[in-house]
Amino acid sequence: MTNSNILDTWNKERIKYQIRYAKSCAEYHKDHENLDNKGHMHEQSWVLINVFGLSAKQVEEVEREDGFTTEDILSPEFERWCRL
Repeated sequence: MTNSNILDTWNKERIKYQIRYAKSCAEYHKDHENLDNKGHMHEQSWVLINVFGLSAKQVEEVEREDGFTTEDILSPEFERWCRL
């Protein structure tokens, strides 16, 4: 049961971080001159890959799908994650 709680918390934090990344990407695409947004976007993509274990393809999906990977969208937990 403990592992289940840990995994649940891990996934919630991953989804929140993915959504934050997608928002940073949207901000950067609105204003390419703002290098702070570009820096946030690069740092967050590094965290998604090196901490949360996403692939570069999944990071692209997160950017395209407003914070979710294709796997996330197909997950039975998707509706719950949308409310985070």
